[in-house]
Amino acid sequence: MKHIAKALVVSFVLSFVLSAVCSAADLDQSIAAAKRANKKLFIMFGRQACGNCQHLKKMIRDGSVKISNSEFIVVDMNCDDKVQSQAFYKRYTVNGNYLPFVVIARPDGTQITSRAGYGEASDYNNLIKGAK
Repeated sequence: MKHIAKALVVSFVLSFVLSAVCSAADLDQSIAAAKRANKKLFIMFGRQACGNCQHLKKMIRDGSVKISNSEFIVVDMNCDDKVQSQAFYKRYTVNGNYLPFVVIARPDGTQITSRAGYGEASDYNNLIKGAK
């Protein structure tokens, strides 16, 4: 019982931390924040029920995917939310039907590179390295 309670607390804290890092309520606000901070955007476009999307979020939380807070603003966009989905599709073109779809963009929101579908930490780290 003690382990279950501890796991629930850890899960809650991690979800809070990730939600604090991933401000996806408004893509334009995220781009404005990136411009002010002169940081690139790491945009994850996916869904809660997607195993691949959750795998990526886990790798970000555990540090396997090396996203420096000093260089990037991480944006978590829900493709099931009509407002977020429209904002994403208005700005970016999705290549393929696989989630998550990840875009790395300049501070002004201009796409530098992207990838779709399942990936390991090395795939995302190479994507990040290539975008620098």
